[in-house]
Amino acid sequence: MSLSKAEKLMREAVKDLEIGSYNKAASAAYFSLRMFSEFILLKGKLTIPRRDDKLANLIENIGLRELAETLRYLYDLRKKADYSSQEVNDLEAGEAVSQASKLLEKIKQILDSINLW
Repeated sequence: MSLSKAEKLMREAVKDLEIGSYNKAASAAYFSLRMFSEFILLKGKLTIPRRDDKLANLIENIGLRELAETLRYLYDLRKKADYSSQEVNDLEAGEAVSQASKLLEKIKQILDSINLW
């Protein structure tokens, strides 16, 4: 698994935010961070849980609490975007994209520093 799809989803989330597709932006931000989390687990030779809550729990258990908390936040927002009759608003989508983007960059720097690519 490479990170190219996760990075592409993040770029799409930014574009969706710019054009006002807030539901799509929130969903893409979540899936970008989820794929990135799966990459980390695979590098650690860990099994990827199928359930979203179990994935966040495992990420937290390996010491990546901030990533786990952001995953949970984005998952709740994705459920609103994809399953609720409510709409994700511009502030929520902006926060989702911002949090996911910052966290992706932060963890990529850490992975670079320990040569985990």
